Amino acid sequence: MSIERLELAATVAGLIFIIAGHAQARYRFVRGRHRGRRFYWTASFLGIICFAFGTGKIWPNAVASAVIFTAIIVGSAYMITPYLKIGGQIYAASPEHREPDPPDEGR
Repeated sequence: MSIERLELAATVAGLIFIIAGHAQARYRFVRGRHRGRRFYWTASFLGIICFAFGTGKIWPNAVASAVIFTAIIVGSAYMITPYLKIGGQIYAASPEHREPDPPDEGR
């Protein structure tokens, strides 16, 4: 298998993971804030890593794509989800997303 095919496969896999993370942010198909948050960040992280490897060159292509996608994912987590949680504090644009996680939610 040629290196170009591996790069294409990594790029496509990265886009699929990033789209899956965004779909979770938009449609919330994984129930529960904790599990949804974990799915969002795991899928997004895997997507960024795969896409960066798929660009072919670490500098500047992979670094630039990783920075751009990270900014988009963190920005969308802040704007449309309660998934941006740092040190127990939830950061979100809307007040209802800033509410603490429900205590009875299963992990």
